[in-house]
Amino acid sequence: MMAMGACREQAPFHGTLISDPLPAPALRVHDSGGQLFDLASEKGKRVLVYFGYTHCPDVCPTTLADFARANRALGTKRREGMRFVFVSVDPARDTPVATESYVRQFDPAFVGLAPTAVQLDSIKAAWGFAVERDSMPGMRHDEYALSHPAGVFAIDKEGRVRLVIPPASKPDELVADLNRLP
Repeated sequence: MMAMGACREQAPFHGTLISDPLPAPALRVHDSGGQLFDLASEKGKRVLVYFGYTHCPDVCPTTLADFARANRALGTKRREGMRFVFVSVDPARDTPVATESYVRQFDPAFVGLAPTAVQLDSIKAAWGFAVERDSMPGMRHDEYALSHPAGVFAIDKEGRVRLVIPPASKPDELVADLNRLP
């Protein structure tokens, strides 16, 4: 009976597994304290990278809350080898201090980065995504929403993008995927 259990395949990931992972693109931004965060120096850790903004009305706060719950459920030992990094895509409104404060409301261990507009252009090109400004009727000129990538990029210990976790993933699904991330 035990032999039968050992032959079973593992359940599939909830996120999209990248079967031939490539090295994660560059991500180098100073935090609110002036310290340089360099994704390349995070090898040996699992890093979750999420691109969002602090004025986001829906996906960003939900994603951060779900990952905070999953982070607590992982346990101390597993959390020590993992980093959650939130990168703002709204340089016009998100300062480094505001971004860090925003993400730490969800979990004090989360990293919040606010690149300049020039840095963000380089990041978007390297990571292959766009950000579109959306105005809605009745909004003032300084009020707007942004369309941005909604998935979380999971980087393995070797610095490769291994998994893209979709928005609205349940914390137990996140824990299952994160526990299996190499």
